[in-house]
Amino acid sequence: MAWIAVEKARFFGYHGFYREEAMLGNEFSVSVFAEVDLSEPGDQLQNTLNYELLYSYCVEVMKGERRELIETLAIDICKRVKGNHRDVLRVRVRVEKCNPPLCGPVDKTWTEFEM
Repeated sequence: MAWIAVEKARFFGYHGFYREEAMLGNEFSVSVFAEVDLSEPGDQLQNTLNYELLYSYCVEVMKGERRELIETLAIDICKRVKGNHRDVLRVRVRVEKCNPPLCGPVDKTWTEFEM
């Protein structure tokens, strides 16, 4: 077994529960970890999970339809990975909201989802 990952891909988006978040937007960070069975040895791209595909799923979701919850973003990315790659045994996605609009200074809030 092996893990293929994209860590801390950065996006600007308008996701969030509050109206101000929909208007002003915020920075997000996304990490995707996919466990795959690499039983087919060889130094060829078709023998692995291309991390560019993992990144493209992040782009589709983060640049797509506005979501109120970062939990929904994480679940949507998980579903795309699992739905497009039968060889993925498990996928874990973390979505972080940088500088969330709280009543004090907070670096980030985050959620993680695994399927």
